[in-house]
Amino acid sequence: MARYPEAPKDLDEAYRFYRETGMKQGQHPGPSFENLRYPGHAHVPQGHLFRVTASPILCRVPPTQYLAPYQIKSRLHKLYNTFDDYLRRTMIMPDTIGPELWESDLRVVAYMDNTKRKLAADYSTAPQDTLISIVMPTRNRAAVLGDAIVSVLMQSYENWELIVVDDASDDAETEGVVRQFSDSRIRFIRLDEPVGVAIARNTGIEHAAGQVIAYLDDDDQWDPDCLLILLNQMRSQGARLSYGAEVMWDKFEPNARLGHAFKGIRFAPFNRSLLENRNYIAPITLLHERDLLREVGWFDPSLKRYVGWDLILRMTEVATPLAVPCLLGHSFRVKADSVVTVAEDTALRAVRAKLMERSEWSQPFATTDEQEHLAFSISREARRQRQKRLASLPAELVQIVIPNYESPGELEMCLRSIAEHTPTPYHVLIVDNGSSEETYAQLEKLPRLFENVRLIREDEKSGFSFAVNRGLAEVMDRDEKIMILNNDTLATPDWLDELRYVFFKHDDAGMVVPRQVLPANNKITKVHMPGAARDFECDINLSLHHSNILDLAFDHEDGLVELTYAPLFCGLVRPEAIRAAGGLDSGNAPHYRSDWILCDFIRRHLQQRIVYTPHSKVYHLQGVATEKRKSTETGFLGRDRARTPVSDSKDHIQA
Repeated sequence: MARYPEAPKDLDEAYRFYRETGMKQGQHPGPSFENLRYPGHAHVPQGHLFRVTASPILCRVPPTQYLAPYQIKSRLHKLYNTFDDYLRRTMIMPDTIGPELWESDLRVVAYMDNTKRKLAADYSTAPQDTLISIVMPTRNRAAVLGDAIVSVLMQSYENWELIVVDDASDDAETEGVVRQFSDSRIRFIRLDEPVGVAIARNTGIEHAAGQVIAYLDDDDQWDPDCLLILLNQMRSQGARLSYGAEVMWDKFEPNARLGHAFKGIRFAPFNRSLLENRNYIAPITLLHERDLLREVGWFDPSLKRYVGWDLILRMTEVATPLAVPCLLGHSFRVKADSVVTVAEDTALRAVRAKLMERSEWSQPFATTDEQEHLAFSISREARRQRQKRLASLPAELVQIVIPNYESPGELEMCLRSIAEHTPTPYHVLIVDNGSSEETYAQLEKLPRLFENVRLIREDEKSGFSFAVNRGLAEVMDRDEKIMILNNDTLATPDWLDELRYVFFKHDDAGMVVPRQVLPANNKITKVHMPGAARDFECDINLSLHHSNILDLAFDHEDGLVELTYAPLFCGLVRPEAIRAAGGLDSGNAPHYRSDWILCDFIRRHLQQRIVYTPHSKVYHLQGVATEKRKSTETGFLGRDRARTPVSDSKDHIQA
């Protein structure tokens, strides 16, 4: 009214004038409204229009503007300066951007917004012929429901249906809010009794007509281009599901139409091993083909919490999702208590138990601190799909070199797992590095217990690099791939074939490494994976400590990642690479440096790649041999640790 004299003087009439005339003619109340675009089929009741015009999210205000109050430093930090740096870090730590922002963080936010705007422009003329069914469960949330519905109405992709499932609210207020929106694309279903979010969502899916499904909670909101971008990105890349970045807020502030306080941004390129450890994909930014549900099942009603995480885990066992680096969803949550409740802990255990139940193979074991663990493979369905790729691998002999010091029990466990899970031909060469006579007597039994196992002895305690080189000298002149393997490892099904597969697919790969999985509660998990939960097993071969991720998009089809470095706990190397390097550099380096030198040699001098595959899974009991090696050296704390005897049990191995 102040800027345009022709606007009506009545407030309600001025609002109507802006919506019907001013908006189309570019007459905006202020700069914050300049990016507002009103979908042609949107019918926002007059009483709800303020939810649009007062919302920085729905008005497409650049997020750096409304996040500016949370900037505490105007300079760059040293964590990342480019968007590629940010993506590499989020692969390990999805909550990299927290509540206190530096200029580096706002640069990332700006990049995400710029990408979103470009994609929205690219897809603005794309056909909208795919019906998207949106499922929104709710219960006693009438006060916030309107904002969630309005964010759906404002979607630039307009071929959708919204199914609001009322999980038996205590009054009729929820239905009253939904009925205010006279849009034929919105349907309301009321359940007679409360059944929980899983059944409520399943009810919505039962009534859905679309071949693509999306989810929005009643207290969350979408960016106006959320559906447009997720669907078209998914289709253009040939994916079956896609997800974007989530902006997290503490509660909802009605006056600001934003959160009461900014909590952070959650996003990461897809990392299956991290997803098994903790959830970082928000269902509100997830879009998927409906037929995925026929393969993996719907939401699990037996779970009281984490139902979205459980479904995403099952979906990503059969399909690789596409990560879209755009801010597409805003969640508004009451600030969580730092103490995990009994109910949350029980629910967390239930999700993890189901993950392990879906595995093809499992093996209980106990670590030296007497904690019980369960090793498990990838899921049956994931392995079935991978078998199609592995079936084309030719038969070839692989030489496995295992350095050992003391630790006969750990070594026997390792050999048992190799024998059980390695169909491809192999020979094992154990290089004992000066173990005691008592231990060596136990080691001499191993070649009689296992086929294709040979034992040689180094009389002196020369260290890891010398022991590996002694073994390499025996095998590297043959034209056979070489596996360097720690003695404190536990292989799982297809571990070696998945590594071989990478060599046969990529001629320029010089070394291939698997997941390096540490048992739960390992003290160094957080050093490598600060974004992981410490109370569950964790893969640390993608490591913040090593800063070793080079190319996340090296092979999206198979989820392979190119690294700058990988520790030689388990690495398959081409024989020509080993010959060219002359083995490990034992003169310049102790064992924790020689693998760095080898990786650098392979990359720089041979121009070959170090490749990580998430489909090969090997447990690492974290340096048992190294710790025993140190503890028996003269002058190290002046004491010896008890040696573990060879176990006769195949079912429960003390590691």
